Amino acid sequence: MEDRMETYKSKWVIAIIGFILLCNMIRIAIAYDVIPVEDGGELSGKIKFRGELPQIMPLKVDRDPAYCGTTVPDNSLIINPANKGIENVVVSLEGIHQGKKHAPEILVLENTKCHFEPHVLAGVVDDLLEIKTSDPVLHNTHLRLEGEGTILNMALPPGINPVRKGLTTAGMINANCDAHRFMKAKLLVFDHPYFSVTGKNGEFKISNIPPGHYKIKVWHEMLPVKEQEVTISANGKTDLSLELTLK
Repeated sequence: MEDRMETYKSKWVIAIIGFILLCNMIRIAIAYDVIPVEDGGELSGKIKFRGELPQIMPLKVDRDPAYCGTTVPDNSLIINPANKGIENVVVSLEGIHQGKKHAPEILVLENTKCHFEPHVLAGVVDDLLEIKTSDPVLHNTHLRLEGEGTILNMALPPGINPVRKGLTTAGMINANCDAHRFMKAKLLVFDHPYFSVTGKNGEFKISNIPPGHYKIKVWHEMLPVKEQEVTISANGKTDLSLELTLK
């Protein structure tokens, strides 16, 4: 009986080890590889809002009103009234495993005027996130990686030196200030450099893309995710202008 139990345990151990090795092989297989891109194409366009512009109410301040005021603007949906361009939309290529080299960058997330600035950041694994404050009140930056939990939780008293943290995992990071619960931001971390965050006019551009057929993902925290297939031609320019609306 004991021999059977030992054999049974051994088989389970072997199965578990095999599963771990398989997962590692899959992860290696889909890792991003840097290759020369000599005839890369460009994807650009404008993301606009369709329909009547929604009324975005300010957020109520629940702490430090002497400095923050009684309300602050809600930056979760910013639409340019002149052309309906949507700010802070992240446009990215899905499932791209090889292409141009990415030089690691320093992404800055600042606590300023009782806001996180910028409201949406995007970067690549191995980039550095610099967290800083310019406010005369105590803040705290709490970073949570979706599906994983807290990856950083630190107090930011006035005058503290900026703190840097390496980005090691692709995914969505939610930033909150536990001291001022109306303060929120999003950080999207990719394992490739083919993405762009729209500016004040809803414009984006992704350059030096290897020619081919791709699925494009268009993400905004308040709007439905949209996917679109595009073909990138050698040394060509492809326009992807889309309209989004509320859920």
